[in-house]
Amino acid sequence: MDILKVLNNLCTFQHEEDRIIIQPNKNTLEHLELLLNHFSSDDKWEIKEDGSIVITHRKRKKYNRVYTSGCYDLFHYGHLNIFQKSKEQCNYLIVGVSTDDLILKEKGRLPVIPFEERVKIIESIKYVDEVIPQVNKNKQEVVDNYNIDAISVGDDWKGRYPKVTCDMIYIPYTKSVSSTILKDTLNLTKK
Repeated sequence: MDILKVLNNLCTFQHEEDRIIIQPNKNTLEHLELLLNHFSSDDKWEIKEDGSIVITHRKRKKYNRVYTSGCYDLFHYGHLNIFQKSKEQCNYLIVGVSTDDLILKEKGRLPVIPFEERVKIIESIKYVDEVIPQVNKNKQEVVDNYNIDAISVGDDWKGRYPKVTCDMIYIPYTKSVSSTILKDTLNLTKK
């Protein structure tokens, strides 16, 4: 069934490049839910005060679900850059935050900021849809358990990242900032 034919029978509408403005006929409101179900779940719709309906088509993104992970101890602009660039390519961004135990095991020291506080910081970022604990370095397990389409990392990981069955997104490394540089500047690293 062609949605435009349905719209012509039920209302007057104006179709623009990225949205449709619908002015329902008197009898159309009872069919509103049926009508809106024909649009993609990626489309956003709202009913205006005058009874018109505005449906905005969201641009399709390359991936549905993308995963990225890290310690995020001393969160900085480079981390934010990876989240922003990752979200530009997906509908749903999942971020794994390393637990205190994993950081202690991998780096031999505890993080400056405790796990629960790092999670709250990451959850507050508008690009992030879900935060999960990273309890180990098994990326394939995350791909399988969370239906991940791609993993995003800094391009400094190119050729060094563990093999996974999903696509890899390599984001240009943000020069001049890193947690290590910040810790060295603040004298937080062991000499």
